[in-house]
Amino acid sequence: MKEQVIKLNEKIFIHLMKTDKFKSNVIAAFLLTDLDSETVTKNALIPAVLRRGTAKLQTMKDISIKMDEMYGALFDASTDKIGDKQAIQLYASAINNKFTLNGEDLLAETLEFMFDAIYNPYLENGIFCEEYVNGEKETLRELINSKINNKGSYAMFRCTEETFGDDPYALFKYGNEADLEEITASNLYDQYQTILHKAEKHFYICGDVEEEKIKEFFENKYEKIPTTLEMIHEPEYRTKKSELNITEVKEVREKMDVTQGKLVLAYDVDVDLSAESFYKMTLYNTILGASSNSKLFQNVREKASLAYTTRSTYLKHKGVLFVTAGIELDKYEKALELIKIQVDDMRKGNFSDEDIKDAKVFLKNLFNSIKDDQITLVELSIGNFILGLDASIDEMIASFEKVTREDIVEVANKTRLVTNYYLCAE
Repeated sequence: MKEQVIKLNEKIFIHLMKTDKFKSNVIAAFLLTDLDSETVTKNALIPAVLRRGTAKLQTMKDISIKMDEMYGALFDASTDKIGDKQAIQLYASAINNKFTLNGEDLLAETLEFMFDAIYNPYLENGIFCEEYVNGEKETLRELINSKINNKGSYAMFRCTEETFGDDPYALFKYGNEADLEEITASNLYDQYQTILHKAEKHFYICGDVEEEKIKEFFENKYEKIPTTLEMIHEPEYRTKKSELNITEVKEVREKMDVTQGKLVLAYDVDVDLSAESFYKMTLYNTILGASSNSKLFQNVREKASLAYTTRSTYLKHKGVLFVTAGIELDKYEKALELIKIQVDDMRKGNFSDEDIKDAKVFLKNLFNSIKDDQITLVELSIGNFILGLDASIDEMIASFEKVTREDIVEVANKTRLVTNYYLCAE
């Protein structure tokens, strides 16, 4: 399946992922804005309010009834950060028209519903419903405060915060509790109007659909678009490499009532954010710590028993590598030393041809499995689009196969430890 990207205008993109593999069609919308401390909390709150009702379906109960009438269709909205972007995300899924009992056009209904959810939310007195906003503020407050409950995720967030500093990527995707006090139904609606005016909008249609019907729907909705739709084949880079102003390793110790230490190491990687670097770094990351055959898993966890869990993660949109480990409190020094040895071995090329082969098989299986899930397909695509990577899954797998030992050693020697964060006991 080769994705087709249609540019309606400078801010609206249609992504057609035509496939007859699934019995359902997924419609997803991403409203992309720049990550910013002034708006991050409002932007996180907006999808929760949009999910509550539209002008036609004014309550969640009304929406639920409508979804049931559409053969159990699904609808949800959320927020995430993708590189330097904060995304307001809406998803709807309904069975393909060919499986309906009476020939209903569920694709048209789903598209119309999604359009209403975005452009015709439920309003009172010309602004968001105050009851909905206040209720979702409290839900968001709980979500923000709950980040400390999962100590592994919390340690990762804190290391990210310490590493990126003033870079917008340091922001928590749900924002800050203090901001909630200033948010009202009125100023939240004003912010949403700004988003509708300025944000890049990406609409994904994944399933067995007719291209002409999709084009016709959007042409009717956006009257000012050009008659000729522009095809996008090679998107420009949409994110940038972070410049981390850390000259010496930043040591951060945080004490809490924990029974297991959480170690997170952040490595700046001196590569550009090109497709070539992505493929090399993905292979490097897989051998180092992203699979059960990785050096971290085998040597730190299995053989030395110095970690309950350990893995590495590469942020392709920011050019930063994280190594995480959950360790016994009295094994910090040994675990840290052995982790550093694995990273150093990668620089020296101390990994086998079998390691490279296993990593390529792992990635092939991983990316082939993505083909079986429409939501994951869509999320991979929007991430790649923001990165500027224009490739199908099969093309990505072929590119992984071309990565050599020399390529892996090359990027391994471009890694630099910048932050050592350890969450330990009081």
